[in-house]
Amino acid sequence: MLRRMASALGLSAALTSPAGAAAYADASINRLYELLFCDVPALYRPPPGAVPTPWQALLFTPAADVAAVRALAGDTGQETRVRALAYGWLRDRGEPVPGSELLGVVVEVALPGGLDALAAYRDGRVRYLNHSGRAMLVDTRVPAIDPLVDALLAASGRALPQAQPWQRARGAVPGPGQVRIVVLSADGLRRIEGPFDRLQRDALAGPALLAASRLLEQVTRAVK
Repeated sequence: MLRRMASALGLSAALTSPAGAAAYADASINRLYELLFCDVPALYRPPPGAVPTPWQALLFTPAADVAAVRALAGDTGQETRVRALAYGWLRDRGEPVPGSELLGVVVEVALPGGLDALAAYRDGRVRYLNHSGRAMLVDTRVPAIDPLVDALLAASGRALPQAQPWQRARGAVPGPGQVRIVVLSADGLRRIEGPFDRLQRDALAGPALLAASRLLEQVTRAVK
């Protein structure tokens, strides 16, 4: 099953991301990829002339109120990626955040043909970007998918002790044969990366990859 996940996932080198990494050739898919990690706030800024949402108006106001941003970060009824942006806003200003809160996970598997990326978030949202340029998005609660999202987050949380904090901007995407698990938590991004075969056998990373494989299988069934 994990091999099937690897063979289903992919990275077409063309565009350069804000993090400096080669990403997908298609601009729209490349943008979706960059939005997965919530580490480039400018990507979420409303376009010129657009009416900002309440959270955009808050986060992109120079004199934003810290208490209001903290309330946004802690609002479990808000989209998880918005909460991640709010936590990032607080971190950037030296405000304390609860480091133990896990918000989401992105699993990237690189093959000779490209990069597959599977992202799952605490609110049940899922994004799957296939190396072929196809994107599958889950933006509502789906009973068949929700438990698998929870299982992936739980497995990733157990692997968190061996994940390395990302102190600087995201590096290049994984190379062929490599896998990377990126955990989004309130205190920032953490990563586990290495050869697929090694991480598959790892006592902590292996269950996370298995959970990702099961989630991917269900998502590809449910999303047409």
